[in-house]
Amino acid sequence: MGGFAPLSGRLDAALSTYAQGYRNNDLVGDLIFPRVGVQRQTDKYWVWGREAQELTENDLRATGAGAEAIRAALSSDSYSAISHALKFDLADETRANFQAGDAEQALTQMLMDKILLAKEKRALDLISSKTVVTQNVTLEGGDQWSDPLNSNPRGDVDLAKDTIMKTGTRVNLMIIGPEVFTALRSNQQLLEALKYVRVGVIGEAELATFFGIDRVLVARGVSFSGSTASFLMGKHAFLGYVSPGASQMDLSFGKTFVWEGAPGTIGGIGTVIGRNPDVTAKSDIVGVDFYYDQKVCAAATGYLIYSAAA
Repeated sequence: MGGFAPLSGRLDAALSTYAQGYRNNDLVGDLIFPRVGVQRQTDKYWVWGREAQELTENDLRATGAGAEAIRAALSSDSYSAISHALKFDLADETRANFQAGDAEQALTQMLMDKILLAKEKRALDLISSKTVVTQNVTLEGGDQWSDPLNSNPRGDVDLAKDTIMKTGTRVNLMIIGPEVFTALRSNQQLLEALKYVRVGVIGEAELATFFGIDRVLVARGVSFSGSTASFLMGKHAFLGYVSPGASQMDLSFGKTFVWEGAPGTIGGIGTVIGRNPDVTAKSDIVGVDFYYDQKVCAAATGYLIYSAAA
């Protein structure tokens, strides 16, 4: 017989809906790679180059003749919205002594936070790669924004904006690492430009004004290994165009393809609860599942300033 094997636990609809709507506001991955629902776990996706700007077709149609066709490309690659899942063993004693609200909801949030943090790392690794973002520049020495007197951050960003504008779009999102953010806040070019308009400490809104970009965001995600904490975003700056209404066909640097019909989920994200098969454990297993894949769909709408700070 076909179909999926039955779940050994139960899909919790309320917690699955909660997990589906949950966002960690400190993370920026969903802004660079907005979520797009898909009906197949694996399929090809639309990629966008310069077809819309090519004037090779003739739009003058003779009476009775057919219109000339235009081109858009399906990728030679495919997305694969695989499962990203974690679980927690919730002891009956822990549930009985839990005083901070709903134990299952708190665990769902904790598991989603870890899944989303891993998703954030994948996104930031993509936008920090000179192989992926082929339009890039590497700053060195006095050109790095951590040199408060000699660097030219506005000029570097203007070059990126002009490069992306040639795609017919404009930069509407800039992502920087925390160390780049620190460097910019003491950069003399920026301080001089904002000395009559800023109030208090320079923040992301002031950077957006200075650079003329809709949103400038600091990627503050941190991973911890052993005794060392590290920022997920290196000392780089990424600029790109992201469509305000992401869909399978729109022009946008990247997208997160979410398999909405994945088993044991609601809209691709699910919380499952089942009794531990070891009856002596006296516990329930709470698991969260997220079926997604992140893909770059319009590389020409992205630009990487590598090593923006020393």
